[in-house]
Amino acid sequence: MLSALALVIAVVLVWVRPFGGGGDRHPTGSVSPPSTSRGAPLDSRGRPYRPFHDRSWWNTPVPVNAPSNPAGAQILDYLRTAPESGQGCLRLAGAQRNKWGQPAYWAHRGDPQYSVQGLPAGSPPELKHLRIPEGARSADNSDGTMSVYDMARGYVVLMTDAHYDAATDTWSASGATVTYLDSNGLIDTTGKSDNPRNAGTHRGNNGATSYVRYDMVKAGDVRNVLKIASGPALANRAVFPMTGSDGTVTDPSVGAPPEGLRLRLNPSLDLHQLGLHPQALVIAEALQKYGVYLGDSGGTTALKLEDTRAEGQGQLWTVTADDLCMLPFTSQFWDVLPEGYDPSAH
Repeated sequence: MLSALALVIAVVLVWVRPFGGGGDRHPTGSVSPPSTSRGAPLDSRGRPYRPFHDRSWWNTPVPVNAPSNPAGAQILDYLRTAPESGQGCLRLAGAQRNKWGQPAYWAHRGDPQYSVQGLPAGSPPELKHLRIPEGARSADNSDGTMSVYDMARGYVVLMTDAHYDAATDTWSASGATVTYLDSNGLIDTTGKSDNPRNAGTHRGNNGATSYVRYDMVKAGDVRNVLKIASGPALANRAVFPMTGSDGTVTDPSVGAPPEGLRLRLNPSLDLHQLGLHPQALVIAEALQKYGVYLGDSGGTTALKLEDTRAEGQGQLWTVTADDLCMLPFTSQFWDVLPEGYDPSAH
């Protein structure tokens, strides 16, 4: 009887092991558990670590009395009603079963080192020896984005179309940007970066503000501006801190905003009276204090959540994709800032 029970237990262990932790199978046949954002460090005050200088463009709150964009009403109308505007609100990509979040990993000494393949000529040299934790994988969508932080080497990397080939033990990507964590976070081609090594293919976007981190929301402590994608096509021009646009609109009369434009929730709103989901409330508070900027065009106007499923943690978010849709793009809820507005200069 005892030997039969042992046999059953052994069979169960053999069946369960390949699926434990959501790890990827490597050529050796072993299963490596993903290294996830559970390794995100804390700062000296016990808060979730925040990249870039405190007074950088990314980390400076928007003053309550900041000026408004004279074309703000037209821009909000465009975001709410133009083709591909959807529900006319900001959705949360990566909520529920949505695959459009962004995974993030924290590399450490001893992690495998890769020369990332497939990048355009002249890509940052850091990508020739990038440490990526075993088991990491990019978002399971056509963008294939992911962020990799390396605190010891001092930078965060944003990759697009990132892919790991287990047969050859190689990583590839179609685009990548390196941004140094102790800098002002601006890409060198803005002419305002304090680190010439901040460079890459993402027109000014970086791997730290291109999504909202789960650990920050859990701690109620999101302290930076966040990138959003616009469903309606953006104008084919860019404003600071972006250096280019993937937008296609050339007619200024339609109200399409330029890439890089910053918006914030109206500071007069009492967000606690709106009945928001707790996670959505923390995000909304950040959108009110720091705002969002239009960092690219997409099929839906959305903010990316950290993809905890791709990281192997399971779906930790309990918000729905529509939990900010009680805040539609109208002047009642949103304020559009002037083009190129820099709160750190004020």
